[in-house]
Amino acid sequence: MKLNRIKALIYRDFLILTRAKWRIVETIYFPVTTILIWGFFALYSETIAVQAGLIVLIVNIFWNFAYIAQSTANMQIMEDIWAGSLKQLFLSGITEFDYIIARLVTATIMSLIVMALILGISFFFTPSIFLKPGELAILTLVTLIGSMALSVIIASINVSTGREYGFFAWTVLQLFILLSAPFNPVELFPKFLQYISYVMPFTFIFEGARNLVLIGQIGNDIFLKSMISVTVYFIIGWPIYYLAFKRARRTGILAKLS
Repeated sequence: MKLNRIKALIYRDFLILTRAKWRIVETIYFPVTTILIWGFFALYSETIAVQAGLIVLIVNIFWNFAYIAQSTANMQIMEDIWAGSLKQLFLSGITEFDYIIARLVTATIMSLIVMALILGISFFFTPSIFLKPGELAILTLVTLIGSMALSVIIASINVSTGREYGFFAWTVLQLFILLSAPFNPVELFPKFLQYISYVMPFTFIFEGARNLVLIGQIGNDIFLKSMISVTVYFIIGWPIYYLAFKRARRTGILAKLS
């Protein structure tokens, strides 16, 4: 793994991102409009259910942040596969770890820019959620780690399954969000779904976000559980990614992807 190769890949990513107008629209337009929609709902709900509106807004903030952080990395990979440039990148001496780390750095930069934008917009609707900047920073960090972990795992799936299953790059997160009980306590799920929900990387993040509205803090136990959860995902993602690339090379899938 060499820093200059990673930097070159990051530079290439941003060249592609700035020239692909649809990517700019997708990365900024949907998160911003989503926050505006729920921001106005939060304003309206002040007359009927203040906390409900705030919960919907803050969960959507971290939902959008997670989506941008995860999908930016995986969509860059899929674009290399669709364009047929993956083979050329690896023939240039870039390793699989140079490749994924560059994607994660690009995704981190883009998602933090979008996060700053949607937080700025949210301030005009509900400034009260910014009374705990440290708690927001903690949730942002944990969400970023969880999203990066999921990016690595989804990249492994893409490498293993090929072009036909490229839609995993932008669909898998939705299932993880559903099973993470974003707007409701896990206990409302059927028993079998509760067991699944407790091992999702975002479950305790969303619980912490709801707690921030309801009691003004995440809660030490929720923070610890969320950090353990995303760390476990982050750790297991790397050997899965390595084995997926090793298998793809051995079976010829990697050559077909290029």
